[in-house]
Amino acid sequence: MERKKPIRALIFSVSIGNGHDSVANAVEERLQVEAPGSEVKIVDTFRYINSVLNKVVVGSYMETLKLTPKVWGYLYEQAGGKDKLVDTVLILAKILSHKIVQLIKDVNPQIIIMTHAFPAGMLGEMKLKGKIQIPMVAAVTDFHVHSIWINQGIDMYFIQTADLALPLIQEGIKDKCIKPLGIPIRMQFGQNLDHTKLKDEMRLGGEPIVLVMGGGLGLGRIEVITRKILSDEKFRVVVVAGKNNRLYDKLTKWNNPRLKVFGFVEDMARIIAACDIVLSKPGGVTTAEVLALGKPLAIYSSLPGQEDENSDYLLNKGVAVKIKKIDMLVPELLRLWQNPLRLRHMKEMAKYLGSPHASELFWDNVWQLLEENKD
Repeated sequence: MERKKPIRALIFSVSIGNGHDSVANAVEERLQVEAPGSEVKIVDTFRYINSVLNKVVVGSYMETLKLTPKVWGYLYEQAGGKDKLVDTVLILAKILSHKIVQLIKDVNPQIIIMTHAFPAGMLGEMKLKGKIQIPMVAAVTDFHVHSIWINQGIDMYFIQTADLALPLIQEGIKDKCIKPLGIPIRMQFGQNLDHTKLKDEMRLGGEPIVLVMGGGLGLGRIEVITRKILSDEKFRVVVVAGKNNRLYDKLTKWNNPRLKVFGFVEDMARIIAACDIVLSKPGGVTTAEVLALGKPLAIYSSLPGQEDENSDYLLNKGVAVKIKKIDMLVPELLRLWQNPLRLRHMKEMAKYLGSPHASELFWDNVWQLLEENKD
């Protein structure tokens, strides 16, 4: 691999859950491999704009997800109308342009990257107004493209697969600006990982092993789900509790030999690779990681909004099953495990849709963009 000259990159993320930050970190990780010594600044957009706004927006979002998820689904759907967003984006771009422009002057980046829809819409609008001249790219973090992502000011869009491009094309984004190369994920998901060896290393004897995840925040009815799966002695369960320390403490006290519990882990690829089936909420980045390792996905408790959209896409592609009721959890998992034809098809579709080297492909295209934009 040819080493590149170090560059300065400015990445706008939003710290809601772990997905958007995970993509930002994956992009930085790959850049440091290809151009060691590069300077990267990752900005938590809401927090940077205003700490109070950050608490209100993020806090309200989390409370809505926990208490009234259907309300979030309604708001997400309503926001899908482009006209309803234009005024908000224009107002925010106007109010905040001075602060953002000053940040860009201070960092002096050669490339601006967005891993969340809000800064994509806002900065894209600022570029259209001539307030930003630096090349800008957006990495869409779900298996659909919400309209708030879309702005003519963005030079390049990275999406998971080509059949997600229609909303961009309908809004006039040119084909050459759309790169269906995958959601950038950490380099560990591009490794050759031996399932049997990893299972032995983690002392996860027997099969099937079901990996239960609730995202980085450990959300969802994980305790109930875990208990239900363990009620059938055929299953072994691995739980990743993420940052949910209460859940981690509770599950570790069960002392069940068929249960292994992890907290927040960095080597997620090894854990996914060691298991047979992944039971998870269909967050975009988590799903991209699962697909990259060719694992069948069982979806339980998808949230209205982006996760329902992701779920529909994955089900239509035959890469996932959806379990709607807790009483059907064990029967559905058994039905899947005892159907080798369906299981093989899901694994093959996961590998087909997955993009384990997306972060490398991301930079292949960004280097070309930077070359084209040289003075």
